[in-house]
Amino acid sequence: MKSWLSLLLVVLLPVAAIAESEKSDKDSKKSKATPTPASTEQKEDAMLRDLPQGQTYTGLRIPNFSPTGKLLMLLDAKEAKRVGDRDVDLTELKLEIHNEDGTTFHVTTAHSVFNLDTRILASDTPTKITREDFVITGEKADFYLKTKFGRMKGSTKMIINSEQVK
Repeated sequence: MKSWLSLLLVVLLPVAAIAESEKSDKDSKKSKATPTPASTEQKEDAMLRDLPQGQTYTGLRIPNFSPTGKLLMLLDAKEAKRVGDRDVDLTELKLEIHNEDGTTFHVTTAHSVFNLDTRILASDTPTKITREDFVITGEKADFYLKTKFGRMKGSTKMIINSEQVK
C-alpha cells in the first residue's frame, strides 16, 4: 500500500507542477514568453528522479508533449526500478515516437537502462524499431532522447516494405 501511495505522489506531483506551470504560462503569454524545451525535460526527469532507489514500479507510462501540447513521445514500461543515482532500469519497454512529418516509430526491447544525466536509453537485449515502411532488429541499441538519434549494435537486420515506400 505504501509503494502505491509513493508512486501516486511521484506521478501526481509533477502533474500538479505541470498544471501550475501551464497556468503561469497562460499568464505569461501576455508578455509573449514561451516554455523552453529544458523545462519540459526537467518535468519528465522529475518523475523518474523521484523514484526511490531499489523499489520496483509496474506499469510506468510517461508522455512527452511539445510546448503546444502535441504528443511527441510515449514511454511505456512494464517495470521501472531506480538503480543508483543516475540510472533507471526498465523492463519490457515500448517507446512510441511521433515525428513532425506524421510518421510514428515504435521501439520495443525486453530490458534497457535510462541514464537521467545523459538522457541515453541503452538496451542490452534484442531491440526492434518499426515504422509503417520498415522494421529494424538488432542485438543491442542506444537511443539519445535529446536528439532522437538511435544506434543499433551487433547483428542488425532491416526489412523494407516496398509497398509503403513513396
